[in-house]
Amino acid sequence: MAGTATPGESPDNPVPVNVVAMVDIIFCLCIFFFCSFHFRQIEGTMESWLPKDKGVNTTPVKTVLIEEVRIFMRFNAQASDASRAVSRQVGSQPVDTDDDLRRALKGMVANFARTGVSDVPVVIDSESRVPWKEIVNVLSLCRMEGLEKLEFAAPRE
Repeated sequence: MAGTATPGESPDNPVPVNVVAMVDIIFCLCIFFFCSFHFRQIEGTMESWLPKDKGVNTTPVKTVLIEEVRIFMRFNAQASDASRAVSRQVGSQPVDTDDDLRRALKGMVANFARTGVSDVPVVIDSESRVPWKEIVNVLSLCRMEGLEKLEFAAPRE
């Protein structure tokens, strides 16, 4: 009977409550909310507080400094002609003849003169198999163009 106390029970707890059923319902509700919960997608976004008066868009672009003129010399053992055995390249520009090399050097010196650099460094980067005659020829051409600061690149392994 509802509302009657069982023997040995105090009259302070007149109605017995079935706790098992309540825990069961709470557990089912927790599972329902966990399964239906969607996380907010924040991938690809980042909150940041950057200064508005400084940065890429507000500062003028600094002049790009050219560090050196690099002359690459490579030896090609499969070349049929002895004059084609050494390939020369000024920066990324391949040069075949001495006149082409002098024109490329004049262009590089003119670029340096526009940036205000008068002492143009020239680095000769050659393989160990390149004949010394070719290296001395490039050195002479650089001196003819008035280039005084001549260096050799460290040998590669």
